[in-house]
Amino acid sequence: MTALRDLQRGFRAYVLGEADTPPATVAGTGSASAEDRLHVYAEAIRLRFLEVLGQDYPGLRALAGDDAFRTLALAYAAACPSHHPSIRWFGRHLPAFLCSTTPWRDHPVLGEMARFEWAKGELLDAADSPVVGVEDIAAIAPDRWAGIRPRLKPAARRLALEWNVPSLWTAIDHGDPPPAPERMERAMDWLLWRDGIVIRWRSIEPDEAWALQCCADGEDFGAICAGLCARIGEDAAALRAATCLKQWASDSLLEAV
Repeated sequence: MTALRDLQRGFRAYVLGEADTPPATVAGTGSASAEDRLHVYAEAIRLRFLEVLGQDYPGLRALAGDDAFRTLALAYAAACPSHHPSIRWFGRHLPAFLCSTTPWRDHPVLGEMARFEWAKGELLDAADSPVVGVEDIAAIAPDRWAGIRPRLKPAARRLALEWNVPSLWTAIDHGDPPPAPERMERAMDWLLWRDGIVIRWRSIEPDEAWALQCCADGEDFGAICAGLCARIGEDAAALRAATCLKQWASDSLLEAV
């Protein structure tokens, strides 16, 4: 078993570019050297990595263009080789790579598109959970409302985006010419979630983003109302909190209260 394990490790290191020489146990033939034979596998793996990145990031590929996307994908594969048994997770570091590596960090819309698309992919993989509906919220006795703790289901994400990435992605997905990339005056908060097998998203106001963070932090509804009082005023806070809670239930975002 030791010899087989050493062969597998040497094979992996060579085809992934982590070793300069092939394993000694790989022999050449009359028509091809050991290096040539292993190069077939190395090239196949490289092409498979490029294929997977293109599938995970179709918006980024369309935004960058096929040739530029191939260039950035190869640079990413060299800088962030796969160490996970599943190729599904190969592209998980691409958003950070684009935001920190020249020349792509000079085009921040690319990094934001990658963040948006990876978040969408995570939602497809997120665990299923029961959801709390509007009727479940309505059944809670009024004297218990202050103590309920709204909890988002696993298939939900929040993103702060500075560019019009959702509009760009929607146009690309529909096969329409995308609008020009546009940077907003301020970052906008977005809520993404999986509804059945459909990924949905909508922009959210700062007070709702704050309230959602309170849910993530385990705060109860009374604390959320108190915080909204300080943010938007006592007269508007109760209605705003109730409206948010109803919207979350309508969107099938809550797994428990």
